[in-house]
Amino acid sequence: MPVANNCNSMQRTLKNGSSSDSGKQSSSRSSYNMVRSDNAAKSAATSSASGSDKRFTVLLSDYFRYYCDRSTIHCVRYLYDPRLHNVERLIWCVLLVISVTLCCSFFMLLSERYNAQKLQTVIEDPQYPVFYVEFPAVAVCTENRINWSKLEAAKTQFLPVNASEELVTTFTELIILLETLRFNSFENNMSELEDLNLEALDFINLIDLVHFMALRCEDILLPGSCTWNFKQFKCCDYFMLEKTEYGLCLVYNSETSFASQAIKQREGSQYYPKHNAKSGQASGLRFNLLVDERFKRPASRASDIIYIMIKRPKQITNVVYSIIPHTETLVTVRPQLTSTDENTRHIDPKRRNCQFPNEQHDFGVSDSRRRYDRLFLQLNCYSYCHESYLVKLCNCSLPFFFANNENVGNCTASSLRCLAQHNDIFAYDKHYEEDNYFSDSKPGMTCPCLVSCNLLEYYTSTTTLPLTMHTIHNLTERQKLYKVDVHYQVEMMITYRTSLEFSSIDLIANLGGIFGLCLGASMVSGVELLYSLTVGFALHLYDHAYYAVLRVHWQQKWRNWQRYLHNEFVVNQQNVAATTEALHTNNKLRHPFKARANAW
Repeated sequence: MPVANNCNSMQRTLKNGSSSDSGKQSSSRSSYNMVRSDNAAKSAATSSASGSDKRFTVLLSDYFRYYCDRSTIHCVRYLYDPRLHNVERLIWCVLLVISVTLCCSFFMLLSERYNAQKLQTVIEDPQYPVFYVEFPAVAVCTENRINWSKLEAAKTQFLPVNASEELVTTFTELIILLETLRFNSFENNMSELEDLNLEALDFINLIDLVHFMALRCEDILLPGSCTWNFKQFKCCDYFMLEKTEYGLCLVYNSETSFASQAIKQREGSQYYPKHNAKSGQASGLRFNLLVDERFKRPASRASDIIYIMIKRPKQITNVVYSIIPHTETLVTVRPQLTSTDENTRHIDPKRRNCQFPNEQHDFGVSDSRRRYDRLFLQLNCYSYCHESYLVKLCNCSLPFFFANNENVGNCTASSLRCLAQHNDIFAYDKHYEEDNYFSDSKPGMTCPCLVSCNLLEYYTSTTTLPLTMHTIHNLTERQKLYKVDVHYQVEMMITYRTSLEFSSIDLIANLGGIFGLCLGASMVSGVELLYSLTVGFALHLYDHAYYAVLRVHWQQKWRNWQRYLHNEFVVNQQNVAATTEALHTNNKLRHPFKARANAW
């Protein structure tokens, strides 16, 4: 019995010991599992933090291999070809770098050439018929501007009935002043002008007076002497009295006056201004001038010279050529047409050295912009510039030199003193950079006028031959005969075209050739590369679910940043509760320099 009891007690003791051991083992096993799970969570977090970068690198490598296999640019597919040795890949890589470097170098050279924006003028058509362009307008200007035989009629017309002798004398002196008056030559003695009481004649309209005293077509053109293209016509039906800077002149084939506009309506805009297809003597315009001394004042300062002006039909004034009595003057005209491409408009006009019609400078003194077209304004830029100087210095305008101007008052008789006082300025046209090349600067008018970008020029040469005695033997001593023949030199003219030496089309073509030569690439290859770097790579990342990983990564960064702003630093698990309590009590943003020890 005692033995049995001892055995039972031993069994209970062993059983209790085993149960206690098993409890200890289970508790140790559970603690081990908790530690293992914590380590697994930490390792998972660590792997997720670093796994996104690793995954991006793998995706980038895979996509680069994919692009190299399918790229149309030469050498690229050899960079990732598994069949090639590393040395071969290195060779192809060096060759690709050299090709790209050459392309960049050539691109810089082409860009420099394109940015230079140089212009070139080439022959566009060496056999352009002259009848495509207008025959030039021909103006006849006498040195003596006044028909002295109409003096008494002018006194009756412009002076009061009971005019004093002093007023009549002053009026006569005014007529003498107008005798050789032209814009660039107000050569009158200031002392003489000061002695005259010109203010007493300010009531006279100078424009009406000049028109009344001017020499008419019937006064100087010989009837029956005018021929056009071998056909005779009435001189006074086509020679119209028009204003120039040399005074009122008789002009043929013009369209600047109301009378010439009436001819254009009568003839038709298709046939006027006139065109001519022939060249040589008598093929163009021929006319004879017979000037009588009775039209000139005795002891007049005016000479017997007559000026011939060749100009565009819409041009008011131009340079003149002088002819002398009892001679035949052959005026040979060679037209030349130069056009400028529209793609040069972005270049500065001063650098282009020409102006398009819409680039015309506005001098601000004339109302011609609302009455004339842009071509008329461009051709007469110098005329408007000269008028602006006249308005600036004398505060008036002279409509028998310039187009009618309603914005400014007309000059009066007393204004002639101002014209003579500033004659040195009116007589000289200056260029902008002229003073840089002359030691003695000269006053003058500086006009910002350039030639037209679509320029029609008439290069003129004159040949003067004396008339035979048989021709002039019937003339009296007071009569002077002039013969004039204006004709084309050739029937075919040369046209020129000014364009950019290296345009944007040339730049694109050269770049395409260089990239094709060095890389075997084209525009499609460039689009393919751009697509692969943007849309293609984005779709590749989307197909491999990279954006989800990236979103989690950035969300974690954002939480960390928020904790940083709120000073949420957890040192270990012992102060988690204290930190949480501190956040509840003071949950405000802290400045980085406040409580620096805790913040940083």
